[in-house]
Amino acid sequence: MVRLNTLFYNEDKNILLLKIACLYWLFAKLMCWRIWTTNRLLPTVPLFECFDRIPPIIHAILFALSLLLLVLLFLKNNRFLLAGLLATEIFSCLLDQNRLLPWEYLYVFIIIIFIINTNTPKYIVSSISFLLISTYFYSGLSKLNEGFLTKVWTNMILKGLLKLPANIAGQNWIHYSGYVLGVTELLAGIGLLFVKTRSKSVKFLVAMHLFVLLLLGPLGYRGYNVLWPWNVAMILFLYFIFWKKNNGISVFQVTRGWNKLVLMCWCVLPAFSFVGYWDNNLSSNLFSANVPRMIICVDNTSECKPLQRFFSKKDIPNTCHGLAKIDVQNWAVAETSVAAYPEIRVYKTIQEKLEKQYPAAGLRFFYFNNGTEK
Repeated sequence: MVRLNTLFYNEDKNILLLKIACLYWLFAKLMCWRIWTTNRLLPTVPLFECFDRIPPIIHAILFALSLLLLVLLFLKNNRFLLAGLLATEIFSCLLDQNRLLPWEYLYVFIIIIFIINTNTPKYIVSSISFLLISTYFYSGLSKLNEGFLTKVWTNMILKGLLKLPANIAGQNWIHYSGYVLGVTELLAGIGLLFVKTRSKSVKFLVAMHLFVLLLLGPLGYRGYNVLWPWNVAMILFLYFIFWKKNNGISVFQVTRGWNKLVLMCWCVLPAFSFVGYWDNNLSSNLFSANVPRMIICVDNTSECKPLQRFFSKKDIPNTCHGLAKIDVQNWAVAETSVAAYPEIRVYKTIQEKLEKQYPAAGLRFFYFNNGTEK
């Protein structure tokens, strides 16, 4: 890993982190380009209803402008470019909440950190390191639920990737050992705070990201490749920020000046997501399988022919009773390469738009959270 330094010519660490963010942000946006436009069947969900009247060309212009600004920022750090990119991303996400993905939220905050520390660049690395620590802490904490054990640990990892027989994967001690993943990730995030534990934490977290790349690769759960760039970027962030023990990082600089905004949005507010008062995508709720889902049952499939390619074959108890059905999360991933924003208010808007668009299809909507109907 030492050779990585030569790839970036030993640039100033702040600039290096910005380049990593811009490069892999650019890759991710290109891989899920449909979510940034209206060239799709999945309805947009603007934060304000009046934004529905904004023409599709504006969505496309914002997407193109975002790509251009990312390229320019990769070539040269400029506060006007930073401000322009921040404004572009915020406006684009206001036009469709489905765009406010966990990695989008993290990258946006990296831009915010650069802007608010224009005159205090010494705080940039410590604030970004705080984002990473918070991400791993809350990501690990969110995995401590039965949904993660069943859907991710047992189905995706044990049965899907490792090909363990059901009679082995279903044993209690193997099933509940999945909690070790969440606890270890949580502790590794805390371990980044301290010099003595930093090296071991980095090694575990890098291994975790490599495993995620394997899980989402050709041998695992294909179809969500957009997470590849983010996982590679996180590995590079870990290496360049935390790898050396004596790098003088003090995450407590996040309490200085406008960096308190980072402290509030990444430490305090995510805690409210566990009681339903803060959004999951803004709380590092990653691979927890503990977010709301919406299932659509279709009485008359001939009246919604464009949606037929998103029909699901998986049986969901006590919902459609043999009728055609659509899992909105699977629909979103299949069409746009990213999941729909996992909040009931967003699903309600999607429901309203689909009912207006396909009035004769007899659509019925069911909401679930971790397998429980809401």
